[in-house]
Amino acid sequence: MKWKSLIVLLIVILMASGCAEKSQESNNNTLIESSDSGMQETREISSSAEGVPIDSIVFSRAGALLTLQSVTEISEIRVYSGEEQITSQKVGETEDNIFASFDWNPKSQYRFEVITGSGESSTIEAYAPSKPALKEEYTIELEDVTPGNIEKTNANIRGVTKFSPNSKYLAIGTHGGSLKLIEVATGEKLWEKQLVEGIADARIADIEFSKDGKRLFVGEESPDAFLYCFDVNGAEIWKFGAGTDLGSDLKYMPATKKIKLDSEGNIYVAASRACGYIGEKYKYLARIYSFDSEGNMRWKFPESELMDSGVAWIDATPDGKYAVFGTTSFTKADKWKEGTVHVLNGNTGQEHWNYHIQPLEPFFDYSAIWYSTQITPDGEKLITMTSDGRAFLFNNSEIIETGTPEIAWEKNISTPIIVSGVPIYGSANYAYIVNDTLIFSIGSTFSKDKNKDAPFEHPSGNTIFAYDYDGNLLWKWRVDGYAGECALNDRYLVIPLAQNLVTEDRSGHGVYVFDVSERGGASSRLIQTYNTEGITVSADISPDGRYIAALEAPSRLEDGTVLGEYKVHILT
Repeated sequence: MKWKSLIVLLIVILMASGCAEKSQESNNNTLIESSDSGMQETREISSSAEGVPIDSIVFSRAGALLTLQSVTEISEIRVYSGEEQITSQKVGETEDNIFASFDWNPKSQYRFEVITGSGESSTIEAYAPSKPALKEEYTIELEDVTPGNIEKTNANIRGVTKFSPNSKYLAIGTHGGSLKLIEVATGEKLWEKQLVEGIADARIADIEFSKDGKRLFVGEESPDAFLYCFDVNGAEIWKFGAGTDLGSDLKYMPATKKIKLDSEGNIYVAASRACGYIGEKYKYLARIYSFDSEGNMRWKFPESELMDSGVAWIDATPDGKYAVFGTTSFTKADKWKEGTVHVLNGNTGQEHWNYHIQPLEPFFDYSAIWYSTQITPDGEKLITMTSDGRAFLFNNSEIIETGTPEIAWEKNISTPIIVSGVPIYGSANYAYIVNDTLIFSIGSTFSKDKNKDAPFEHPSGNTIFAYDYDGNLLWKWRVDGYAGECALNDRYLVIPLAQNLVTEDRSGHGVYVFDVSERGGASSRLIQTYNTEGITVSADISPDGRYIAALEAPSRLEDGTVLGEYKVHILT
């Protein structure tokens, strides 16, 4: 009997040991391993039998999205790193998913606790991925359009997307002149207005929100070239028509090309009109306007005439001290020279200085500045690009002090080279300043010989270049498509990509997200991509970094096949 008792006791000990080991294995299943995709799928989630199990976790740029296995009232979500609670958010909504906003580190372990309205809780531990995921939340279908010829970027269907400062709303302006406001969290259309009707190629050209998000400024390309001011409920407050000054016909319409606001709510507008060939010269007309928030004109430049060159872009310092722009044309302008940087007093419209960038001979007899003249927030420095592939930096503060405009440095990024007897160049398009990084975007490759196409891409074509203020190249990235106007905040650069005219590779369409704050080369800074079937012609990122809007447009191939649809993708 004594031996039997010992045997029974040994069996009990072994069983208990086995149960403890199994329990330990079960608990380990609540630790989700990291994934490079950003999404963590879970199996056994909660150590609490009372809580609602967590189905999955997706790490995005601004935090993590937790999806529950059923809809429940969520009271609070807490996030821990080790024993330290790094965030706690009150929720008070009935949902099956919840977003926790916090800054996370790659490959680090976090514990999430979801507390229901009844006080029950679920917990889960997960490792953050090396890079965040990019997930489509929903799409917004836009109106029917006639797809453009994919062989010509100037035939692209266009559109504009802009998030409000509080990240709650998205304004969308379309190729057909429609303006709509979307509630981002739900995708609900709050209101829509048809600003331009019955006029081919009339469209919304630009959108900006006021700093407090209560007003919306909208510019159009149309016979009137109106600049509208709406409140956030869609009521029109005031409008101004630049077409009265610039003139119009249905083929060559004026446009409020670019809108910029300073921190006081003053508005700066670049209005321009391409007039086509008049004789042997391609003519432009342009003017710069500034308004206060109530629509009262503060000044216009020039005061008493129009410029005979085009303006496609404007920038201003947050304090309104400076407003800057560059001029453009396909031929030499008679008076207001193309390829000239202008720096104005933002309060009065008086010119501080200008600098004419000489043409790059023998390839060009003119210089053109398109979408690139930018000034640092403190007004110290200014960058620009000419379409022939040159980038420039000016020390504005030194020029103001000395009264002598001069170039601080110049980079020949995508200037012409001769290939098989054909001069080709990468068209320099956009320039941006992100903290202390200068971003230059090179677009499609073109031939300077009108009778011959480019035999292959320029080595710097369709490429993003990043420099520091001293002119040192920090990194570069070949984007394999036409990069449109980028969206940016203090950390992220979001690039919409359209067609590649030379390689005709259709796989690169979409959005590419760079984290400019990361160290290393471009591969470490490229954190997310999202591909679309059609070309992506516009993008924006919400100020809180949580959402990206990517506007896809259809294009027609040579055989008549249409790629893509006209819609906006909302991504997290």
